[in-house]
Amino acid sequence: MAANTVLQLSFKRADLKVTTMSITDPKVGITVAEVNTAMAAMIAKNVFAPAGSPLEAKIRAELVITDKTPFAMS
Repeated sequence: MAANTVLQLSFKRADLKVTTMSITDPKVGITVAEVNTAMAAMIAKNVFAPAGSPLEAKIRAELVITDKTPFAMS
């Protein structure tokens, strides 16, 4: 069994659309405070502007963990 972990960060942009960024294999034990701080810094420093529209607000952050169980084919 192999588990995959992705941190998904969703932001509202200046054009009122939503952008979601996915970070694979985030730091183990990452905290809500760390995620909030990182998202706030991304907005404040204007690090990303998808389609030319800067990020304006945090919408949500989710840690998504998926398991895969391969089956042997006969």
